[in-house]
Amino acid sequence: MSRRFLLQAPRLTVEKQRMQLRNRYLLLAVIFFLASAGMLLLQFGGGYMAAFGILQQFTQQILSDTVWMWLTRFGDERILLVLTLLFARRRPDIFWAIMVTAVIGGLFSRGIKINVDALRPPAILGEELLHLVGPALKSHSFPSGHTLSTFIFCGVLFVYTTGRYKQLALLLLAGLIALSRVALGVHWPIDLLGGAATGLMAAVLGTWVVSAWQAGLRPRVHLALLIVPLLAMIALLSGDDGNPHAPLLVGAVIGIALLKALYDYRDLFVSSRKSENGVA
Repeated sequence: MSRRFLLQAPRLTVEKQRMQLRNRYLLLAVIFFLASAGMLLLQFGGGYMAAFGILQQFTQQILSDTVWMWLTRFGDERILLVLTLLFARRRPDIFWAIMVTAVIGGLFSRGIKINVDALRPPAILGEELLHLVGPALKSHSFPSGHTLSTFIFCGVLFVYTTGRYKQLALLLLAGLIALSRVALGVHWPIDLLGGAATGLMAAVLGTWVVSAWQAGLRPRVHLALLIVPLLAMIALLSGDDGNPHAPLLVGAVIGIALLKALYDYRDLFVSSRKSENGVA
């Protein structure tokens, strides 16, 4: 690694530590609300499939299938990992937090899905009761993986964000992306609540871990972690992985993120060329 490469994260002052702690408490309150809504839905809404028909009809009225298809791609963990390249150099602390939180969330999701293995709407409902867009996924319904990934990403940003309107916008955006899973006919409403609560819990734990463990702010570790979004790019180009086909969106995200990364890390290449020419 070049000696010229510097990685500067914002200094974690006592005031910022308190702000992040308050934001984690706010996320815990949101988690409690989501868990309570889920229990009420199961108890009084008609069971596991409760509110699906009503919610899917609502989604069809407010946005087109194409918009929902594009929105749902932003719940793809590969897209979200690629998007971290937009701020990885400027905010390595957030980049590191998302990497750690993604591991925690992945363990949560895998463990729950294996043990629950609930059936999705295409496996239960007939064509007359289901508006399906994209592949007919049938198993591992709870929790919604796209919802979990989205709330991990937005949850981490929530912790590091000041301004209640910005935080509210993050949660609303995550909720809209989560809603796309019902709009496309591949998840039940309870799956969204479970995915949102699990994703936010992972965000709380992940940001708490990195507040004490800052190994990812070391230049060598940071550069090594950049391989994760780069591998996500390759995975995106290799297939849709059960998502609606949206090559234009995927190509645009990859192109923009790659150009931003090349610009932000241009000093690496400049320093390397100088080293080759014998310049210290």
